[in-house]
Amino acid sequence: MTDGQPSLRRNFSWTFLGNVVFAACLWGILSFLTKMGSPDIVGRFALGSAIATPAIMFANLQLRVVLATDADTNYEFRDYLGIRLLLLPAALLVVIVIAALGYNREQALVIGVFALVRCVESLSDIFYGFAQKHERMDLVARSLLIRGVSALVLFGGAFWITGDLATSLVGMAIAWLLTIVFFDWPNLRRLVKQAGESSLRPRLRRAIVRNIVWLALPLGLVMLLINLRNTIPRAFLESSFGEEQLGIFSALSYLVIAGSTVIMALSQASIARLSRYYAEGRRELFQSLIIKLLGLGVVIGIFGVLVAGLAGKPLLTLLYSEEYGDHAGLFVVIMIGGALLYLGSLLGAPVSAMRAFRVQLWVYLVNVVLMLGLSVWFIPRHGMMGAAVVMVVCSLWVTSAYGFLVWRGIRSMGTPADGVVPDRGGEDR
Repeated sequence: MTDGQPSLRRNFSWTFLGNVVFAACLWGILSFLTKMGSPDIVGRFALGSAIATPAIMFANLQLRVVLATDADTNYEFRDYLGIRLLLLPAALLVVIVIAALGYNREQALVIGVFALVRCVESLSDIFYGFAQKHERMDLVARSLLIRGVSALVLFGGAFWITGDLATSLVGMAIAWLLTIVFFDWPNLRRLVKQAGESSLRPRLRRAIVRNIVWLALPLGLVMLLINLRNTIPRAFLESSFGEEQLGIFSALSYLVIAGSTVIMALSQASIARLSRYYAEGRRELFQSLIIKLLGLGVVIGIFGVLVAGLAGKPLLTLLYSEEYGDHAGLFVVIMIGGALLYLGSLLGAPVSAMRAFRVQLWVYLVNVVLMLGLSVWFIPRHGMMGAAVVMVVCSLWVTSAYGFLVWRGIRSMGTPADGVVPDRGGEDR
């Protein structure tokens, strides 16, 4: 660790705090909707997210991960920013067209505004990648704190006054835009200056754009496929049973986020360190950190399943209402899927640190095919329970596949005694 570099524990603490507060605020928005609105409103909110998110996430190309793992600084921040600004308008247009052609007026409006919210979020996301690269997770955490609280206040206030979901989402977009202007951008300017980079002005050079996009394209496709993990079962559920069941299922599924806050903090705080260990061929440190991450993931997953099994009904009744508490058995199955998802997410950090980007595409292509087949079979017959079973099976596949990739990557690494460094062409594996 270089002089003045934040410790991994400090980075994790900041990341954990930021993610916990941010997730709690987003859950607060959902809980507010369950108490002030009907399950149909919750379902429309979930539908808006499910339809709008995949295209925006694909356009992001996971540049945050590519930037954070650019240990050799092959490209400047402004190169990544230029690509982000180039692709977001196209993705927004795609979502608007899909919404206009496939949904009624009220649903289309919510989907379109949700896409706008995601675009604003993507601008903060690219700043987070640069801060993450330099292990300044305190800046990311503070931004998340501001975004979470301001979104809860403006969204909740707008819904309280108007009762309109689209207007409330506009309030969220405004909250996140103000965070960029008054917090993210000033801190980014200082961090870029400290890193010795020349400018923050977005740059689009054909050769650089081609190289970055070619490197990041598999991750963009992976992110698209990851988001289809939520979109496919929810779209089948809404199509077969309507917005009410989708709203109940989404509210129960969101509680998986309670554990994901810790998982995200662990992944985000460790990915730059894992990338450096891998680049330097420090096999024992690389492997040791992965084992610690997985150990924590197992504990969190088991705890979530136990809470769902022992206290699911009273917990759901307290957090939402008795109508949601009647689905305690479904909640247990959802949390089992969540536990498997946690392990897959933690294994994704070392896979990305190895820059094994393209092989992740095949993992999620298989996942989408599997999910489509299972959704066609289970969801029309078994409703919400069928959607939960689809989650469990597909999470098991991703976790197993990522586990194999990590095992293979560790085997390919040399040890200091060998004098061997790992193959840095991981993006081609």
